[in-house]
Amino acid sequence: MEEAKTKRTMAKAQFTRVEKALSKLLANPLSMHETTERKFDELKVKWQEVQDHHDRYAALASLEEEDEVKEEEWIEELCQRFEAMEGKTDKVLQNSRKESTEQVTVSTEESIGGRSKRDGLQLERLKLEKFSGDLRKYPAFRDGFKRHIEPMCQSSQRAFVLRAHLGDTVKEEVANIEDDLTLLWQRLDTKYGNLRKYTDTILSDLSKMYQGGSKAALHLIKTVEKAYQDLKRMGLGHEMSNSYIISVIEKKLPEEMRVDWVKCIAEKGEVDSEKVFQMLLKFLERWRNIIEYDESAIRKVPEKRVASTHYTATASTTKTATASTTKNKSKEVCWLHEDGKHPVWNCNLFRAMTFEEKMNLVKTKNACQACLEIACSGSEDPEKCERNFRCRLKDCNKPHNMLIHQ
Repeated sequence: MEEAKTKRTMAKAQFTRVEKALSKLLANPLSMHETTERKFDELKVKWQEVQDHHDRYAALASLEEEDEVKEEEWIEELCQRFEAMEGKTDKVLQNSRKESTEQVTVSTEESIGGRSKRDGLQLERLKLEKFSGDLRKYPAFRDGFKRHIEPMCQSSQRAFVLRAHLGDTVKEEVANIEDDLTLLWQRLDTKYGNLRKYTDTILSDLSKMYQGGSKAALHLIKTVEKAYQDLKRMGLGHEMSNSYIISVIEKKLPEEMRVDWVKCIAEKGEVDSEKVFQMLLKFLERWRNIIEYDESAIRKVPEKRVASTHYTATASTTKTATASTTKNKSKEVCWLHEDGKHPVWNCNLFRAMTFEEKMNLVKTKNACQACLEIACSGSEDPEKCERNFRCRLKDCNKPHNMLIHQ
């Protein structure tokens, strides 16, 4: 446990150093756009390491309730610092991109004879991001250039401008091609827009992911969504409907998500792979919203208090409630994941259900509507709940759990 705490402290120190460096860059109006982006990417990595080490320490530590609150305040303070830096960085980069776009000047003045008197292209002022050869960034680069840069240039200038947006390594790939825009795109498409190479990259990324945990689930969801958007940019979005790719994604779903997905797909019967993938996209989007909401809430409320924010216990019932909790420990299991260690009120799948679905489940399990425990006298009448739970949503104060507040 001490080793875990030491690693957490070191992670915080590294986060603080990068935070200070980024703060200096943001304060300097002459800082390069690319340097600021790299430093913020580094800060995101350090913030992730802080969270990982904090979670490991919290899992090993056996803390009193007062100490637990302090630990939550510790991570919350760092969370606020990161969000503040994120907001400042986004604002600076957004202003930088706006200025860069305004600096791209293409002007043509017509002479009396109808010929071009001056074709001005101020390349020295271009600060748009270059394509440096990352296969996964090529679709977005190609789409962005054709959509935003080409229309601003004359046809005779487009090949020259395209070369100006390529990194040194990529420039070497097209060095022996004359300034023919069609030939340049053909070479780039062959090298970086190859469908087989891109799908192999997607499958490689998916195979390296580990299964389990909300962070892994979010990473999986974002990877799938980005891959689909990139293929759509190339007019090949249907390639993600490949049954093999779908099966790889399914295998990487955490158990709770996998069970939910099986229920969703089973209800639809037999459908083709394209419809299955569209269903999968909507399913992943719904789970991303659930996870992000849940993670946001858990950063603000200590874990042991998540279940207690929906009731009001008087001083005379506190002791009874504590004894009841210990006595009924074996009953505090998830109705949907009976082999799991979490109670039903901490289950993401239960929280994601509709009011009607939750109520049907409560009635099926003959559970108390107030404390959601099966062996509670409140199962017959919520007013008789042994733990005296009360809903605190919108000053409701009725004898039902806040998770089934209509």
